[in-house]
Amino acid sequence: MNKKTKKIAIILITTTISISLVFLVILNVDIKKIDDGTVYNEIVPEEEITDNQLRETTMYLYYVGDGNELKEVVDKVDSKELMENPYLVTLNRLINNNNEVNTCIPNNVRINNLKRDGECLIIDLSKEFINNMDEDTEKQGLAISQIVNTMTQFTEINAVKILIDGSDECSFKNGNINFKQLFTNED
Repeated sequence: MNKKTKKIAIILITTTISISLVFLVILNVDIKKIDDGTVYNEIVPEEEITDNQLRETTMYLYYVGDGNELKEVVDKVDSKELMENPYLVTLNRLINNNNEVNTCIPNNVRINNLKRDGECLIIDLSKEFINNMDEDTEKQGLAISQIVNTMTQFTEINAVKILIDGSDECSFKNGNINFKQLFTNED
């Protein structure tokens, strides 16, 4: 090897070592070193996440807005509550609201029965649903829409059948809405 080749080899080796050292220094800048030589790079959360927060899920309940339009309200619920009968839990939350929201569903309505038949959810409500209902046709439609929109948020439910004390042979006092039909989100 001649002198020129040796110089080039030494320059290449020195340059490679220098570049490697620079990269090592750059990569180690973010790591904090403690006096005893232990290396820490710890992320501290602002608050501890509880088991309940981990199980929390979101559901949407539909209430009536100021302009008599449906308003979607986000409700957080422990997914453990939804395991046995998610439809019953959801409908109970809608019917038994905390009065912070407007609803057209009358007070004292009970759920007699609730069952799924394919893509249809059959809801049997107590007679208070029609007896205590406002005679305004728009409010009657809003009450049914509240139930239908809330229940069709479940992907497996596409229609709702409403019974009153086990029968579909009934209607509101003014007779405008008949319960023999299936109600869908498009109604």
